[in-house]
Amino acid sequence: MAFIITLLFGFSNLSRASAPPSSSELPARLIFYFANNSSLLMRDYYTNQSALEKLDEMLKNPDFISGVDSITIFGSASLIGDFQVNSRLSYERAMALRTYIRWKHPGVYNDRISVLPSVFNWDVLIDLIQNDPLVPNREEALRILHSSVSNRLKVIQIKQLSGGSTDFYITKNFAKYMRTATSVFFRIKEKHEKIKEPETIAVQDDSIPIVVEEAIIEPEELPEIVSPIIPPLQKTYRPLFAVKTNLLYDLLSGLNVEVEVPIGKHLSLAGEWIFPWWLWEKKQYTLEILNGNLELRYWWGNHTKDNLLTGWYMGIYGGAGSYDVEWKTKGYQGEFIIPFGLTGGFAHKISKNWRLEYSLGIGYMTNKYREYIPQKCEYDDEWHLIRQKSGKSTWIGPTRVKVSLVWMINQKYKKQLEFGQ
Repeated sequence: MAFIITLLFGFSNLSRASAPPSSSELPARLIFYFANNSSLLMRDYYTNQSALEKLDEMLKNPDFISGVDSITIFGSASLIGDFQVNSRLSYERAMALRTYIRWKHPGVYNDRISVLPSVFNWDVLIDLIQNDPLVPNREEALRILHSSVSNRLKVIQIKQLSGGSTDFYITKNFAKYMRTATSVFFRIKEKHEKIKEPETIAVQDDSIPIVVEEAIIEPEELPEIVSPIIPPLQKTYRPLFAVKTNLLYDLLSGLNVEVEVPIGKHLSLAGEWIFPWWLWEKKQYTLEILNGNLELRYWWGNHTKDNLLTGWYMGIYGGAGSYDVEWKTKGYQGEFIIPFGLTGGFAHKISKNWRLEYSLGIGYMTNKYREYIPQKCEYDDEWHLIRQKSGKSTWIGPTRVKVSLVWMINQKYKKQLEFGQ
């Protein structure tokens, strides 16, 4: 699904100091497409190539740029998805356009470009609802959109109308128009013509004097320029990777370590290594295991940079290993393979850098084993393992249970706050 940015070019009807291209020479709008959940402005994506060429042509025109007073970039997004995610996307997409203009046309508009992320373009949605009599609870929806409550509260109230039927209709029919939301406005310099003194016409009449009033023409009021409000930046953290240990294995002397790396906002890849290597020769106890596992996870829900690797997840995993377990008079050695397994779990924060994770894995395991008994030989006074039998076995069921302590390795970054925060 593509997200779209629209550039609208607005010009004053007043006279101009210099003559930029006439409105007939300019497109009504330029549309830039963005991939789903992305703020990367790609030249070869859909019709971005031709739109960027037209934008460059306009900004390279000396007559046009000499008449431009300022550029305001309004960023917004659709109602679909999480409000916080849409807030970030609206700002980042507007910033992508500003970065492109500054990079491609340095020094021309650097001190005249401002960004105003508005999250949602309510005017577009209001026009669409007013022109569609089939919208469920149309009058109530318009009342909410015209109210002075915050953007977040408007979204919540719209989604709650008639059990979500209004939100479903808007999403189905209007979402594609809401995505054409980020606009770039060029404010043209205005030239004020000198007001001529009105002529006074006197008519000579000896009997009745005539008083001629002068007509005073007031200059047309200039439009008010509202300075855009840029949301402040807040320092926060995003996880680079996580280091874990399974506390249940640790209690059973099974030393283990796991590293998990996020891939985007919903995927992660984890690698686990289990390596207990204990031998009590005098009492004939042995616990020696070498086991490696890989797991690919999908994390449910909406995630931002600072809350990755939290919430519910599902995944697939596989692994292999070898073991030697002995308890006094009997022991087993062997190799096992888990070619496929399904896992699910939940993770939550306990502090800024620490989390707890709970998970269960069910998989298919094959095992090739050898049973032995330890025996001390008289001729060399050493312990030897005497094989008793060998075989193969398979298992379908739980192959892992975890209660893991997680240490997050974080990186600082600056996060754009939403309006009203």
